[in-house]
Amino acid sequence: MDLKNPDMRASMLSFDQFDELFRGALAEIPEHFREGVAQFIIEESVHNYSSYMRGLYVLGHYMPRGHFGNPVVILYFGSFLKAFPHYRISEFRSEITKTLTHELLHHWENRSGIDNLGEEDRQQLIDWKIKTGYVPGSVSTGKNYIEAAFFVYLVFIFVGLLARWMGLR
Repeated sequence: MDLKNPDMRASMLSFDQFDELFRGALAEIPEHFREGVAQFIIEESVHNYSSYMRGLYVLGHYMPRGHFGNPVVILYFGSFLKAFPHYRISEFRSEITKTLTHELLHHWENRSGIDNLGEEDRQQLIDWKIKTGYVPGSVSTGKNYIEAAFFVYLVFIFVGLLARWMGLR
């Protein structure tokens, strides 16, 4: 598939195409903002925040002492596909750019000895836990599964009523 196709969805991307989008996004960031980062890496894996929080994917990491003790930025291809499968390529590219700049901001804050973005990330996680009703140690929040099951149940009832109304049953 062609990355210029406006109808192409993220779920159709290969790892090599993701790499192309990643390299393009990275090239758009001025070199002086990338200064001090030894490597920018893509991993194919899905990176969950934890095994207890299904559906909460980590898109990227900043590691101040990554490979060989130098700063590294990592993006997770599998996590992007899980988080944004229906995004058009332009929207998907934007998420890659946002994630890269987010991880670079961690880098610059680390170099400055501050952690405002880390505090913001931790607060967003707390807000997510409250919003979803997360209980520590639970297998999942359950809320999304219950809502999905209820929706499927309602669809079956609707289809049954429609079939009865049309005399198909």
